[in-house]
Order: sequence, then structure tokens, then C-alpha cells
Amino acid sequence: MKYKKTLSKNRRRNRPQKNRQQIDLFENGLHEQSRKHNVKTKVSEAAITQKESLSPKYVFIMLLITAIALIAIYHKSVLIYWQQTYHHDLFNSGSMTQKTDLDDSDGRVEESSKDVVINQNNVISSIDELYLNQPVTNVLVISPSGMVNIKNDKKRQIIHVQPISIKQENTKLNKTRFDGAPVTEQIDTEANDESPKIENIPLIHEPLPIVLTQNDKVLFVGDSLMQGVAPYVKKMLFKEYKIESINLSKQSTGLAYPKAFDWPKTINDYLIADPSIKLLVVFLGPNDPWDFPVKGYAKYVKFKSELWEEQYRLRIATILNSASEHNVQVLWLAAPCMRKPQLNLGMVYLNTLYQSEVEKRQQHFLKTNQLLGCTYETFNSFIESNKDKIKVRVDDGIHFTPIGQKILAKAIMDKIIFKQLEDDDSD
Repeated sequence: MKYKKTLSKNRRRNRPQKNRQQIDLFENGLHEQSRKHNVKTKVSEAAITQKESLSPKYVFIMLLITAIALIAIYHKSVLIYWQQTYHHDLFNSGSMTQKTDLDDSDGRVEESSKDVVINQNNVISSIDELYLNQPVTNVLVISPSGMVNIKNDKKRQIIHVQPISIKQENTKLNKTRFDGAPVTEQIDTEANDESPKIENIPLIHEPLPIVLTQNDKVLFVGDSLMQGVAPYVKKMLFKEYKIESINLSKQSTGLAYPKAFDWPKTINDYLIADPSIKLLVVFLGPNDPWDFPVKGYAKYVKFKSELWEEQYRLRIATILNSASEHNVQVLWLAAPCMRKPQLNLGMVYLNTLYQSEVEKRQQHFLKTNQLLGCTYETFNSFIESNKDKIKVRVDDGIHFTPIGQKILAKAIMDKIIFKQLEDDDSD
């Protein structure tokens, strides 16, 4: 019994020591883990601090890469936006036009004159290629693109060609006969055309009426002016006659910058793809009275210059010719009066081009000023109806209110004659 008591007492005495040892070991383990954790925390904090010190450089590199990528993707759009907004190229690198040597007067390409020789068979060759002892008889040289001066020589005649404008309707050629007597003739350059002249044919001054059936379609093209009008006409056409139509109007477009949007090509593509289109309605102008690039000229061609008008008329004619080739009638709306004087004068000039080209081909030209209650001399945003003033133009002095858009839409509808199909009549 005494032994048991002594053993139990010893056990009781040893228990606190073991517990303390376990506690000490546990505490030591916690301290070690805490120390390791503190070391890791310090290392991570140092790494974070190092990253923070590099972050501006990292951000700059990432922004630079992003900017380069965006420029590569949208560079064409940026160039087009700059061209349409400021009417010149962003970079003077010939990206829009080809670089050529220009004449200081009007920016036209200079052509170098050259000496050529005409032999007995009227064959033109260079001086180096012609035998000097070959006799030459009297010849008459007619050149639609140059002024010809003949220099006398005993055994040859040297022709010095100086370029002149091809656009002249009549070209005066100074001929020098071999006896030295100058002769001046009036030469019509149109005589050089191979096609025979047709005379005494009466012209049709009035365009044919616009007649549509239910199977026909109408194509609307133009800028933001047409964007407001076309939806109303589309709705009226389908509601009254079940005629479908296509609205391609697009803001900030015109005929001045085909690289931004090429209306002649777009119209031709749609007319080819859909033979059911029988009427083309065009309404544009405010985006065009500016200088624009021409292929072959390094500088932008000045607005209203001879070359500018020639190129712009060509673009109008391309649209009208495409319509004629596909038996499509055209209704071209005149650009209305504008509040800004410079833009208003531009519309007056452009309308003369539109009207003359449209009437040449016996198509329809619709004047819009009277419909909107204004003139090119006096801008007015209101029309009078039963002694009430109705606002038809918005505050920018360019676009129309919904009422103004409906007025123009109604004027377009008044130009259209609907023809009932025979099958429908029989039904």
C-alpha cells in the first residue's frame, strides 16, 4: 500500500513537468513559425515595394503597346476623320495622293516638252532616230493636247510640242508653212472623236414621269440630310403602295472624299445586285464644299477651281450614268439654304453642278428652298401656315425638324406615280 501511494505521488509530481515541457515545445514552435512568417512577410513586402517602384515604367510600356496597336487598327479611320474635318492630310506623306512635281500657279503636273520629227509617212519619231538626210514634205500636225510649232530646217522639220489644257473646247493651232507664211486655223477638238456626230436630233427637255409598281424598289442615298427624310418616305411608300425601299444614307459622307465613302461605287454595286431598283433618290451636299485630293496631284485641289469642278462633275456623272445603264430613274434633291454664309454659298455653287448634270440626262431635280420657306439670300427656320409659324430647321442651320423632314418626304412622294399591276386588277 505504501508503494502504491509513493508511486501515485511521484506520478502527480511528474505531470506538471511534462505539461510544462509540452507547453514550452509548443511555444517554441509557435515562435519559430511566427519568425518564419515574419521573414516571409518581409520578403513579400520587399517584393511589393520593388513592383511599386517599377509600376510607372510598366504602365508606360503597356500604354505604348496599346497605343501602337490601336493606331495600327484604326489608322485609316483616323486619317479619314482628319481629312473630312480639317480638309487636308494628317501627314504630308502622299498617303492620300501621289507626289508629283507641281506647277506653282494651279498645282497641275508639269509636262516636259520634247522635240520630235515627222517623216514623209507622217510617222513621229525622235531626232536621234531619224536620218538627217531624209527629205520631208509639207505636213499638217493637229494635236488636241499641245501647241505645235514647226521650225524650218533644210533636211528636216523639228516639231516642238508644248502642252496646253485639254479642256479647251476649241484649240487654235499656229501652222508655219515652208515658205514662212503663218496660217491660223480654228480646230474643234471634238472632231478627233471616232464616233460620228449626230445633228438635228431634238432633245427631250422634260424628264419622263417617275412610274413605279409594287414590284419595284427605291434606293435612298445621301448624307445626314437624307438620314432624316428617307425613313418617312420609306414608311409612306410601303403604307400606300406596298413598295419596298433601301436606305443607304450615311452621315458625314458626300462626293468630295471617296476614300472615306465612295458613293458612285456603292450605288453601282447595289444597282447591279438588285435589278428591282427603279428609282434612285439622292440628297447630299453640305460635306462637299471643301478642297479635296485628286489622284496625281500632291496638293489638295482648291474648291471651285477648274480641276475641282471637272472632278466633281465626273463623280455626279458617274452616278447618273450607272442609273442610266440599269434603267433607273433619278430624283436629285437640291441642297437647301444654310445659315452659315460660306456654307450657303457653297450650296448655291454645288446646286448649279447638280442641276446641270441631272438635266443633261433628262432626270428629275427637286428644288427644296420653297418647301422650307427660305431662299439663298435669306435664311429662315420657319414656314408660315394659316398665320402660324412652324419650325422646319433645327438650330444648327443645316438639318431639319421632324416637320421639315415630313415636308420633304411628301414632296418626294408627289413625284412618284403608282401603276397598278394588271394581275392585281384581274384579281
